[in-house]
Amino acid sequence: MLHEPHIIKTDRQGQSLIGILSNSASTTNREMMSRIRDIVDDNPHMFHYEFEDVGTISEGLKMMAEAGVSLLVINGGDGTIQATMSCIINNKPFATPPAIAVLPGGKTNMIARDLGAHQGPDKMLRKLINLVRSGKIEKRIVQRSLIGLDMHDGMPVRYGMFFGAAAIVQGILWSRDHVHKNGIPTRLGHAVAISRIVFGAAFSNKKSPLTSAAAKITLDDDECFDGTFNLIIVTTLSRLLVGLKPFGRDGKGTLQLSVIKSGPAIMRRSLLAFLTGRYTKAKIDGLYTRTANKMTIACPDAITLDGELYTPKPDVPIDLLGDHSLRFVHF
Repeated sequence: MLHEPHIIKTDRQGQSLIGILSNSASTTNREMMSRIRDIVDDNPHMFHYEFEDVGTISEGLKMMAEAGVSLLVINGGDGTIQATMSCIINNKPFATPPAIAVLPGGKTNMIARDLGAHQGPDKMLRKLINLVRSGKIEKRIVQRSLIGLDMHDGMPVRYGMFFGAAAIVQGILWSRDHVHKNGIPTRLGHAVAISRIVFGAAFSNKKSPLTSAAAKITLDDDECFDGTFNLIIVTTLSRLLVGLKPFGRDGKGTLQLSVIKSGPAIMRRSLLAFLTGRYTKAKIDGLYTRTANKMTIACPDAITLDGELYTPKPDVPIDLLGDHSLRFVHF
């Protein structure tokens, strides 16, 4: 569904044109869109492009580039953000990509929360407008690296900020069936899902259903880890759900890797290290944290990038690339 966008380049004070991409089908936006529209109607220096199909994002970005948008607002969930970033990099609608502000319009909103958006989309939009009007917006802009996911499947590289496999995928599927459908508050649901993943793998004598198939992870065409894993995480975020920071700084690169090999004893030792603040420093065989600019993962299992699930082509490794970044507003 496409609503007529508001196209006014600047107001009388010469304020920059703010372009808003709103996914009205996102979970939070289903209840919040009327508030967003009211704010847009009260502020003439805005261009609002509302959609339900992410396939139309490229059209919206093209219109915004032609209108001269200098601050892009993504109002949607992590999947909407991923689709928008991918379109900006692959289609190049802007000669120079504008700074991006993210409103928490989805279910998980991991990227938005990492950028300081801890209130509803309408409140964060009003805060953003105040930052622009007060001239303080430039001080809030930060450069953030992205993860380029190349599946070698004939599709363009997808760009996001959180990649997961093994238990992460199973956790997403479990949350969809037990958290989102039952109306459990999001943060509580995330805590329950994470606890279930960790404790299920750490204290079960049976082979955990969270264990990956045989996999091989190669970093910058050099160091590699192989075997089966309970946890595979790669991210460029500074923190994950409920404030977790399960990654270290060893190595050189923008992609932060954390892997835990399968086995309840390894998971128990990793859990203890995390709870005592030694996760990134503990010498635990089977727990590895690294950074790199490129990672190649050979594994047939489903994977996720920012909550969207994908299945690799059989016998075709995927590449994770850390060669792009964009500018974001940190609230």
